[in-house]
Amino acid sequence: MEGPGAIIMHAMLSLHLDEKSTTAEREKFYVHLKDSGWIQLAKITTTWFSSYKSAALEERIIAEVKQDVSAAARYSGITTYDAVVNIGQSKPSLL
Repeated sequence: MEGPGAIIMHAMLSLHLDEKSTTAEREKFYVHLKDSGWIQLAKITTTWFSSYKSAALEERIIAEVKQDVSAAARYSGITTYDAVVNIGQSKPSLL
């Protein structure tokens, strides 16, 4: 268990799925992310975040995000997408 004051790292993932992707493919992609522990930001359908223990290194987090996105793409049948991830100590904030 993490002690008081332990730093939790957060990853914010933003996606652009191919415009030719069907609604069913997009839904499968998003279900896979959710099943992998990602939380979709309210009102921002293509932005997600996940949290990691303080011992997680940024390089490891990025590698895990790549694996999650690749797995979601394979599961959904989407072959063309763009993704960007930002790692930090704060959860994303809606404005």
